[in-house]
Amino acid sequence: MSKVKWTKEQMQAIEEKGSNILVAAAAGSGKTAVLVERIIHKIINEKIDIDKMLVVTFTNAAASEMRERVLKAIYKKIEEEPENAYLQRQITLLPKANISTIHSFCLDVIRNNFYEIDIPSNFRVADTAEISLLKQETLDDLFEKKYEENDEDFSSLLDLYTNYKGDETLQNLVLTIYGFIQSSPFPQTWLEEKIAMFEEVEGITDFGETIWGKIILENVKEKIEETIIGLKDLENSLSKYDELALFTRNSSRR
Repeated sequence: MSKVKWTKEQMQAIEEKGSNILVAAAAGSGKTAVLVERIIHKIINEKIDIDKMLVVTFTNAAASEMRERVLKAIYKKIEEEPENAYLQRQITLLPKANISTIHSFCLDVIRNNFYEIDIPSNFRVADTAEISLLKQETLDDLFEKKYEENDEDFSSLLDLYTNYKGDETLQNLVLTIYGFIQSSPFPQTWLEEKIAMFEEVEGITDFGETIWGKIILENVKEKIEETIIGLKDLENSLSKYDELALFTRNSSRR
């Protein structure tokens, strides 16, 4: 079997140490292979046991693939050095290695340190259906409280986003916003920054000068440009037919 020939950039990603590195490449370009080789390089050249490393991925399938690739790579090295006890030891350590999804790793950290964050030891992760129910129950309780308090701001929201059928539209909007901000590393900070933007529009009478107005106008401009391009393409297509081209010219004269 021919030996893999790594590029200069791949070798740098494999051997670099003492600093943070970022490997950015297109799908199918060999990022996983480079990461596996980096792990093997640390095992062989830096004498770091596999169970002393943390390797996290985004999916269980990717974690399983990573573990399998590392195992095959170690076996391949053992074939080259069958008497190497250190490599053989890595095979026994691999089942205990931290090669998992980010969520699984975080869950293990919490389970091993639950007493530090004051939660019961028998906690569990809720499934998607349970989480949806908890969100809805919390939202229903909040809305009920606001109704009882006759909150003016809440009443204004109801006037803007609901109709005679009920407040479901506003509730769905709240859930949508919540789901969106959870994609941010710091949801609360992001939300506070966006709320602060409302204060920046005070004194501005032209909506087009606000941050939202500029976004809307830019989107409209893009749509108009796309429509113009589409109409020009259509005109070029019609010009292939003499009778349609003649009709188009006569119409334009009118």
